[in-house]
Formats: sequence, structure tokens, C-alpha cells
Amino acid sequence: MGMTGIVKPMGLLACRVKRSLPIASLVCAAVGPCLLSGCALTVVSAVDAAGSVVQAGMSIASNHSSPTFVNGDQTSLHTVCIEWNSLVPVGDFVPALQYALHKRGVESTVYGPGNSPPNCEATLVYSAATDWGHRTFTDGYTEYLSAINLTLFKHGKIVVAASYETSGAKLDRFASTTTKVTALINKMVVATSD
Repeated sequence: MGMTGIVKPMGLLACRVKRSLPIASLVCAAVGPCLLSGCALTVVSAVDAAGSVVQAGMSIASNHSSPTFVNGDQTSLHTVCIEWNSLVPVGDFVPALQYALHKRGVESTVYGPGNSPPNCEATLVYSAATDWGHRTFTDGYTEYLSAINLTLFKHGKIVVAASYETSGAKLDRFASTTTKVTALINKMVVATSD
């Protein structure tokens, strides 16, 4: 028996092993988890718990906001006049401003552009824009407040200005209008009551 006689049976054996390998893989994949101890369940539970922590963190972060920048020092006020801006597409913007000011102990009045009441201690002007984005763990797109600019004037001079802008995957972009506006007002106005 020469080398050819040995190689032929080895080739047949290799062909049979090659054909049965996919079947063996399927059997191992089906039976393997049943033979494992609790390790597989522990890993799945750990991954599930980590996912829950990430989801909770994203949920909490989306309810907090921080100003992008503040230019000037906090000022002390008792009353402020808010100049109405009809170009702001957010219906709850002015009520959110008034709420944030009231929490700081500041009473506010809203007036039309060019009709500033003579007894204004300070004037607040604002602008804002919205955008659409995909909220994590949800389907579809949601409109959110993407930019806010607030400027506070006293006696015709800018006292403090603050702005908020979303950028990239900022987690607070889906925070409420009140949350975003309150964060800005808290940096602009000294609290006279809590």
C-alpha cells in the first residue's frame, strides 16, 4: 500500500467531518445553554440591569438642563417686564419664564414690542428655536426646544445675558421648557425668596 492508499481514506474522512460539522454546531448551539450552570442567566441579568441603569440615567439627565453660557453677573430684581416675541414657536415659553421668575421672587408683566410700561425696573427680551430629534427608547421624532437666548436690561443697559443650545447628543435636549428656562433664570437673577 503506497501513499496514495493512505491519502484516499483520509480524504473521505475529511469530507464526512466537513459535512457533519454544521449539524454538530447546531446541536451544540441548541443543547449548550441547557448544560450551562446559572452563569448564562447571571450574564443576561447583569446586561439587563446595566441597560436599566443607562435608561434611568438618560431619563434623569433629560429632566435637567444647564446653560450653555452666561455673560454677566446675577442681578437682584423685584419686578421685570417681558417683551412679547411672536416669533417664538413655543406656546409655554412665556408662562415658563414667568414661573421661573416667580420662583426667584420676581413679579413679571408681559408687554407688546415697543410698548414698554414706564414703571419697569428691568426688561427681559428673549428668542428661542425648536428642532426635531429621535428620543432614545422611543419610536418617531419629537419636537424640542433647541435654543434659548435671554437678555436682561436695566436702565437701557445689558445687565446679564444667558443662552442655552443643544448640540450633538446632549441628553437634556428633550427636557421641558420650564426646566430649560428655569436653569437660565437661576443663573441670571438672585433669588429674593424660595
